[in-house]
Amino acid sequence: MELEPFVFRREGALIAARSLTEENVADDVSRFALRPLEPHEFAVFTLDLCHDQIDRHFSRFPQEELSKISAMTPGRPLMERHDLRGSLPRGTFFRSRVHEGNGRVSVRPDVYVLRTQQNAGFILNIEGGVYRETSIGFSFETPECSICHQDLRTCDHVPGRTYGDQQCHYVMRNVLEVIEGSIVSSGSQGTGFVSGQQAERAYPLAQALKRARDAYHEPIVLRSPSWWSHE
Repeated sequence: MELEPFVFRREGALIAARSLTEENVADDVSRFALRPLEPHEFAVFTLDLCHDQIDRHFSRFPQEELSKISAMTPGRPLMERHDLRGSLPRGTFFRSRVHEGNGRVSVRPDVYVLRTQQNAGFILNIEGGVYRETSIGFSFETPECSICHQDLRTCDHVPGRTYGDQQCHYVMRNVLEVIEGSIVSSGSQGTGFVSGQQAERAYPLAQALKRARDAYHEPIVLRSPSWWSHE
C-alpha cells in the first residue's frame, strides 16, 4: 500500500516590514531575479510562517522539522489565499532563518514584492495592517499521534480529546516540500483532508480523520486523500 504525502496549510503571522538599508539585501533579492534589482524597486517583509507550538487545530511541528522548512523556503512564492490555480505569485521568499523567542521556535523568512502598479494596493494593505495573517502550504509524510506515537491514521485517538491527563494532538513528521506561503484573511482557517483531484473540497476534522483511516486500511489504495488544510 502506497500513500501520498499530506499537503497542508498552517497559519502564521506577518510581523514587520524590513529596512532596505540593510547591507546586501539587494544582492540577496537579486539572486532570484533575471537582472540586478535596485532597492527602490521592491518592498521587503518578514513573516512568521510556522512554529513549534500546538495550534488550535491540535497540530504542531517538532523543532527538527523547522530547520528543514526554513532551508526549503527561499525561492518559493508568496501567494494570496493559497490560490495556485487562478493567480500568479505576489512575491518571492529570498532568505529564511529559525527564530527563537516568546517561548516558541518559528520559521521567519523574508519576502520581496516588486513595487509595480499591480502590487501597489497589495503592499499598502500589508503596510497598513489590513493583511496580517500568513499561511504555509507544504507536504509531509506522517501525522504522528501524541498519545500512542503511531500514525494517526492507524490509531483510535482523536486530536483535541483528552486521554487521562493528556490532550491528543498530532506531530507533523518528515516535511517533504514547502510549496508556497500565502497572505490570508483573518479567520480563514480550514481543517480537512481533500483528495488531490478535488482540492476545492474540505471536510470537518472528525469526518476527515475517518476518511483517512478508512483509506489507510483498504487493501488496495490507488490514490489516498492528500490535502489536509485548516478551516
